Order: sequence, then C-alpha cells, then structure tokens
Amino acid sequence: MAALPLLDLLLLTLTDRLGVHPQETLLRATGTWSLTLLLVTLAVSPCCRWLQWPALMGLRRMLGLWAFAYLVIHLSGFLAFEHDFRIGALFKDALTRPFVTVGLAAFLLMLPMALTSFRGAQMRLGANWKRIHRMIYAIAGLACLHFFLHRAGKNNFADPVWALMLTLVLLAARLRWLGIQKWWNTFSRN
Repeated sequence: MAALPLLDLLLLTLTDRLGVHPQETLLRATGTWSLTLLLVTLAVSPCCRWLQWPALMGLRRMLGLWAFAYLVIHLSGFLAFEHDFRIGALFKDALTRPFVTVGLAAFLLMLPMALTSFRGAQMRLGANWKRIHRMIYAIAGLACLHFFLHRAGKNNFADPVWALMLTLVLLAARLRWLGIQKWWNTFSRN
C-alpha cells in the first residue's frame, strides 16, 4: 500500500501529467508522503494499545522504512532539481534557507534509524538501538517545521498546522501512556 503513491507518481511522470511545474509536484508529493508515513509510523504504538491489536506492531518498521524511502526520493529530487546533484551547493543552500537546514537535519537524524532498523542491528546495539529510534519524535518535529517553513513562503499554513497538531497528539499519547505505565508499575509493587 505504501508504494501506491510512488507508482502513481511514476505513472504521472511517464504520461507527462505532472502539471505545469513537474519538479514541484514531485517534491511536494514525496515530501508529503514521507511526513504522512512518518506520522502513521508514530501512530502504530498508540493504535496497538487502544485497539488491543498487537499485530499492528509488525507494520511499524516497514512504514518507517517507506517514510525514509520517500524522504530519500524527496531529497534526491531537491538535489537534482535545485542543485544539479552538487552536494556542496546543497550544504551552502542549507546555510541560507532555514527550511533546507531543517529538512536536511531531519534526513541526517533519520539516516541512522533506517540503517539500524534491521534485527541484526537491534541485537548488536542492544539498549542503544532504542535510544537511536527514539529520535523519531525529534524527526517528526523537524519534519513539521520543515513543512511549515516551506509553506510559509507560499502563505499556506493549514496543512503544516494539521501535521503539527497530529504530531503533538501522538507525542502526548505516548507521554500519557508512559506516565500511566510508570504509575501502574509503582502501584503494583506496593
């Protein structure tokens, strides 16, 4: 299912139906799908608890990797369309445009998560694996900020505000659950 938007973009590209600004269409779509899948990944744990459906947890890694795949395509497209694949120009751009800085930071934080998302890495890293993967909350915040900063130049705030609100709800659900679990563990020991 996560591949369907990518297949749709490929079909639109091959049939020359991406619109007047095809690069912008590709960048917007891949960025939006990366953020969407990142938020869906964050929603898996609360949904497992609320729905009491632990089998959903098996989807979390796949969804996170798809979010990263869309992010790689998004960044590659930006690098190709804006900087002719010159990495130095990308980093120079990151020094002048805040939305590029924030987006690049989100990518650089997500890279170790993608590289360590496999069972072997989990075993080798032990408890450090969880520390790395807790960066998802910072990444979600950075992704929302990147979205907001990019859309701010176009006076389009509605979608970034919705994404940020959803991120905050998911983070609050996680913090609430952790608080309830700590309280229950303390209570059950006494």
